[in-house]
Amino acid sequence: MRKVFPFTAIVGQNRLKKALLLNAVNPQVGGVLITGPRGVAKSTAVRALTNILPEIKVVADCPFSCDPYDLGSMCDSCRIRVSKGERLPEITRRMRIVELPVSATLDRVVGTLDIKKAIQDGIRALQPGLLAEANRGILYIDEVNLLDDAVIDSILDAAASKVNIVEREGVSVSHPASFILVGTMNPEEGELRPQLLDRFGLSVQAEAPKSEEELVEIVKRVEAFERDYYSFMKEFKATEDELANRVRKAREVVDQVEFEDDLLRYVAGVVLKFALSNRAMIFTVRAAKAIAALDLRRRVSLQDVKEALSFTMPHRLKQDSRRSLERELQQEVAKAPVSSGINDGGGSNKGEGSLTPPQNSEKAEVGRVDLKGEGESLRAGKLGTGEGAKSYGRSGGLHLDFHSTIVNMALRRGKSIHVEDLVLRDLISRGSLPILLVLDVSKSMSFRRRIHIAAELVSSLTNTAYRLRSRIGLLTFGGNEVAYDVPFTKNGGVIVDAIRGLKVKGKTPLPLALKRAYEVCRAEDRRGNTPVTILITDGKGNSSINGDLRGEVSYYSSLLSKHSRVFVVLTSTDPYTPNLSGLIAESAGGQVIPIHGRGEDLVFRWKS
Repeated sequence: MRKVFPFTAIVGQNRLKKALLLNAVNPQVGGVLITGPRGVAKSTAVRALTNILPEIKVVADCPFSCDPYDLGSMCDSCRIRVSKGERLPEITRRMRIVELPVSATLDRVVGTLDIKKAIQDGIRALQPGLLAEANRGILYIDEVNLLDDAVIDSILDAAASKVNIVEREGVSVSHPASFILVGTMNPEEGELRPQLLDRFGLSVQAEAPKSEEELVEIVKRVEAFERDYYSFMKEFKATEDELANRVRKAREVVDQVEFEDDLLRYVAGVVLKFALSNRAMIFTVRAAKAIAALDLRRRVSLQDVKEALSFTMPHRLKQDSRRSLERELQQEVAKAPVSSGINDGGGSNKGEGSLTPPQNSEKAEVGRVDLKGEGESLRAGKLGTGEGAKSYGRSGGLHLDFHSTIVNMALRRGKSIHVEDLVLRDLISRGSLPILLVLDVSKSMSFRRRIHIAAELVSSLTNTAYRLRSRIGLLTFGGNEVAYDVPFTKNGGVIVDAIRGLKVKGKTPLPLALKRAYEVCRAEDRRGNTPVTILITDGKGNSSINGDLRGEVSYYSSLLSKHSRVFVVLTSTDPYTPNLSGLIAESAGGQVIPIHGRGEDLVFRWKS
């Protein structure tokens, strides 16, 4: 049995806990997307919610945990049994939390048909997936931004319709799929598409501790929990039971909460002002009712509405609109205190002037560059050749999805691949090719050249790499800092604007930059889209992590090569100045592209 940390023992994170409780009160609030860095109790809070949720009655032998007393929400099998006069066997248990791994295949998530039974016996037999297990419970997706698009689309469709439909070979089987959807993500590892963001009812930012006292209390509680689990649970049993009782009562009254027309018009005005979808309006109304119910009130107040807006709007808005909304909500309740019993009582280097790409000064020393190396071209269909080549783009045709095939073999506990394990994918469904620009912003003579090259490169990629549906990300390094300034995006203008606002930052922390690039590329590679990394630098690394500059450069370049194809655009060709570009390329199995010549524009031509 997994030991779950008590919900009321979590220090701070009151808005995060409130968002989870609103979904517990009314699952139709639409789930919650939790963003924030690693190690700030996102997963802990989600798992702890199971201690607060009420027990439910389920059909004992039903794989979908049907409610034995709700004919409308039953699966076909349970409904047929009831129509024949059978009394369904029942048990009482707590709602379950089903965790979905990033590597989960579409068949593992939605389930698949037993084709053998369908052909031989004419039976529409379903092999249930994770959505079946999550019915009437919580579906928790850690690192939701790293999931395959087809998988997340299927999950969100099921979450909206409360039904999961599995169709294969002309046969269709459906089952109930009503669950509380909770996703967590670190925005530095990639973004969700706006269409997907809109499908989450609520969003909340999980924050790191803001005081020494809060951090000390966190450590004390974690130590006590791990030292003596049962004593720790006993200490918080009263508060857990009290909150669980409050949630149970709120679930009973939430449908009776009144929402006056004046407040409905207020919400509608906000939604129309920011040109948002109908979902934003619906989820705001449901969240406001849940807030009132959690306080055991039968009428929604303006304060409830504004607090609901602070949960339902931010992830649907761009940065400027988000600030405008925050100003509107700040008057009363943008960060309202939690009044539902979940408070626990726990307690950069500045630049040296703005630098923009030169307008009329010398052009960067560039020539027309083809991104290719040692006989391999970066193609719209494939990157490189040989056994390890990966597929990209819209080249069409089918390929063997080796990962899904192996998973299928493992699920049936086989020791060799059988024909029923094979999974083919259409290449047109593959993701886009991510291109990570790693830009050296250290203070040296070639800084202006590097900035100009980066801006020209973004323009070139945006204009000519459309066949690969490329997304570009920007990571900069200088001084003692590495910043993931712009996560992968198709909007080249955002990248160029960020480049124009960059400031000089002293030293050149090459090892730290390579380490961060490795982390970003690893996260993207896990989504099935191996990035290309283009490092723009003069190669003059002079700041290490632990004192071994060359060793660190070699080590992190080698790690980066496991998740990315690496090109080094060298902006200094001074043969008398030592640089580390060769070491990077050698360790990463990449290529150095020295910039030489004058008076020509930089053009990256993508081989197709």
